[in-house]
Amino acid sequence: MKQYRIDSSNIPQDSDDDCYLAPDDPVHELKIAASLGGLGAAERLANYRAQQATLAVGSNKGQTQREQSIKPGTKEWFQLWFGQ
Repeated sequence: MKQYRIDSSNIPQDSDDDCYLAPDDPVHELKIAASLGGLGAAERLANYRAQQATLAVGSNKGQTQREQSIKPGTKEWFQLWFGQ
């Protein structure tokens, strides 16, 4: 079996974005609070939290799955996560 050594020279660095942060990551709140030396940060942070709250309301599928004991891969699971 042939072995390969992989290091940073094998990975193209043609993008400024080298990672992905989830939209609900707390670092976004820190970035908002730190911007502009705190000027308007409270209002922007309140808007951000309100936006995140509206997103969380629609994403309770995991809780429904646990409450109804739906197992991943079953017909009911696919219907819950991918159904209309």
